[in-house]
Amino acid sequence: MKISFNIIILLLTFLFWGCNNVGSTQSKPHWFNNYSHFNNNDYIEYIKVKLQNEVDTIDFAPIVRDFYNSRHFEPVWTKNGLQEKKVDTLLTFFENATFHGISPNYFKKEEISNLIKSLKQHSIPNNDSLYSVLYSIERYLTDNYVKYAKSMSFGATEPQKIYGIKWYYDVEKPNSEFVESVLSNIDNFSSILRKQQPTNSEYITFQERLKALIDLKNSTIDTIPNNFRDKTNTDSTLLRNIYNRFNAFGVKTPSNFNNFKDSIDKFFTEFGRCHAIPDEKIEEEAIYIINHPEDNIKKLCANLERLRWKTVNKKTDDTLYIWVNIPDYHYYVFQKDSVVLKNKICCGKTQNPENIPSRHKDGIILPYKAETPLLYSRITSLTLNPEWNIPYDIIKNEYYPKLVKSNTACINKEHIYIKDIRNGKYVIPDSINWKKVNRGNIPYRLYQTSGLYNALGQVKFVFANSESVYLHDTNNKGAFKRRRRALSHGCVRIENPLDLVEWIYKVNNFDTNYVERLHIVLGESPKTQEGEEYLEEREQKEQEYYESLSDYDKKFYRKLRPTGVSLKKRIPLFIEYFTCFVDEKGEVQYREDVYYKDENIWKQLFPELNF
Repeated sequence: MKISFNIIILLLTFLFWGCNNVGSTQSKPHWFNNYSHFNNNDYIEYIKVKLQNEVDTIDFAPIVRDFYNSRHFEPVWTKNGLQEKKVDTLLTFFENATFHGISPNYFKKEEISNLIKSLKQHSIPNNDSLYSVLYSIERYLTDNYVKYAKSMSFGATEPQKIYGIKWYYDVEKPNSEFVESVLSNIDNFSSILRKQQPTNSEYITFQERLKALIDLKNSTIDTIPNNFRDKTNTDSTLLRNIYNRFNAFGVKTPSNFNNFKDSIDKFFTEFGRCHAIPDEKIEEEAIYIINHPEDNIKKLCANLERLRWKTVNKKTDDTLYIWVNIPDYHYYVFQKDSVVLKNKICCGKTQNPENIPSRHKDGIILPYKAETPLLYSRITSLTLNPEWNIPYDIIKNEYYPKLVKSNTACINKEHIYIKDIRNGKYVIPDSINWKKVNRGNIPYRLYQTSGLYNALGQVKFVFANSESVYLHDTNNKGAFKRRRRALSHGCVRIENPLDLVEWIYKVNNFDTNYVERLHIVLGESPKTQEGEEYLEEREQKEQEYYESLSDYDKKFYRKLRPTGVSLKKRIPLFIEYFTCFVDEKGEVQYREDVYYKDENIWKQLFPELNF
């Protein structure tokens, strides 16, 4: 999936940022006098007939027709031949879409410019051709004026298409009232379009960094050689190039260039932090990224688009929430806009789709089945000492081959119980001949009992969702030492889960006695007299429960069983996907596109590129 960035750079031209509004109607441009056969009434009649007979190619076409009907089919952009100042101003908006991470040609900028060029070169032979060209310019400009407003206010792409079945957020979409409002204010289009552009601080920060990297890509600054350290003592130009490249990437270098050389290691470390590069690989990977700003240009464009999507559930609606960012492999606990807790996560597995045809459809990379879904929910309860109800697909694809090989090896090793779904009873493992069990219709379900060996660890955080995933502890603590942690079947494993448990207890105002009881449930020793009494009472009830079981059920007895903890304060949870984000220091962080979603956005926003 190589991208021709030479094409991109031709598109990403550094332009003036502002656009001035053009209000009054202009007279006919001087060059249009060559079209002496042009008749305004005939042209208006042409527009009327075209609108009445056209086939809808855009979703808001009927509203556009109503708009022109209300004007008695008088054109907006091609009145008196061409309203040059108005058209140039709108085309400048389209050109500046570059700095919103969208190709100008997404808004037909090149096609419109070519049509106007053909007009100015007087290459239109007769009235029918002239009116056809003028009408094409008129509709392209109006349609893409609306498209630009929609793209800035709601996003240029549909997240449901980008993420497929793994997207569960509700998103606001432009309705007919929005389109009608945009069209009714077309005479003040510059002001309308500026109002649609996002102004939040993270969006502006991304734009600033995008501008700097485009400028770097277009510059003549030499790349950094891998052996640069051998040359910095004698080559001041090389050192200046390194300094300028760090600046473009947002690394805060000293204003006095002479102080740069002695602290160059510090800036490599900072660059590595912003790209999540391990210490032992900082220099190697940093030099590659610094020499190839197009990689970060791509990320910034994709994440500007993500910020334009209007999800119905906003984090700003809550004073506290948990934010899981898949590409970052971390979760964050926010309380009154401050991060009060941060820890590593492991997320759902991924798969490189490059040579897998089934992962590609209509130019989109489809999600892998084990990807963690993106969703908003609320944590409603905790389960201490959870059992793992092993999903059927995992039984079929992972456990069945093991069980055919040996009836009991993995059962004993992983502390698994088996239940026959035909009668709801537990089954003695030795009684099953797995070689005779139909893999396509397995009548048994597997349960891993509570304990430190359990795949869910000591605690599970429960929230409503249609994929039956949850946040949970894990018995595989070593996984958090890995750089890339897309390892699970879809659930989110979290490091140091008891830190999050304690925070949830606190915000739910659990009293100290209740918290001590919950710690005792997790196997900790009592610290107070009340705790001693609770443990004694708990053990007495457990003995009574055991004695009440039949001799058959006693074979499947386990002393440690799940304990549910209901929460009065239900904690908002956002599982999201940002390969760029602004950290608490105000610096842009870049992460790998672990699920290949940036590619999907780019294919939509830069349709002229060959991916």
